[in-house]
Amino acid sequence: MSYKIAICDDESVHIEEIRSILSDYETDNYLSPVKLLDAVSAGTRYDVIFLDIMMPKIDGISLARELREYDEDMLIVFITSRIEFAQTGYEVRAFRYLLKDQIDEGLPKIWSDITKELSDRQDAYFTYEFERKTHRFPIRDIIYFESDLRRIVVHTKSSENATLYGKLDDISDKHPAFIRIHKSYLINRRYIRMFSARTVVLSNGEVLPVSRKYADQLEEFR
Repeated sequence: MSYKIAICDDESVHIEEIRSILSDYETDNYLSPVKLLDAVSAGTRYDVIFLDIMMPKIDGISLARELREYDEDMLIVFITSRIEFAQTGYEVRAFRYLLKDQIDEGLPKIWSDITKELSDRQDAYFTYEFERKTHRFPIRDIIYFESDLRRIVVHTKSSENATLYGKLDDISDKHPAFIRIHKSYLINRRYIRMFSARTVVLSNGEVLPVSRKYADQLEEFR
């Protein structure tokens, strides 16, 4: 499968490192963040953007915010030398973080995650039976599931919530796009704005609790 890929870093050495590992794919390479923004604002669309955080004129986080105005679905992988930027990156739904001193070791795993995510998106729907009818939602439209005993509420982008009966464990087993953060909550990673050991802030402004039992699952997505 072919993908539209961009790499943006003001240091060409890091662009070349990523290009060499992704040698089976064509990439559009940008030394200037402004030129990348110009291309996207003019209509160029990318499946994946590798984006340096520390750049002149406009930093990667600010650039990502502007890119999201044009495309909510692209996968953004931040290239960084400092992992502490991870929390800020969740505001723009960063998919992963690639440390500059670990590109050779880290990129193959990240690329595997990227291809799986893009493949899953092709026909990613959550389907269920309720009141003798079959219902389905695109995974990308579901913000989170909320469980009260066996009753589950599906919270969606459109606020048209739905109800079904089942277990959150069964949903998470079938749909890896969701992360369990609490016995009552299963959230879609794409809508995480920021998180701490105790709470998750979603892109719609809702704040959900994180239980100690499930806190480690969030740490895996730094």
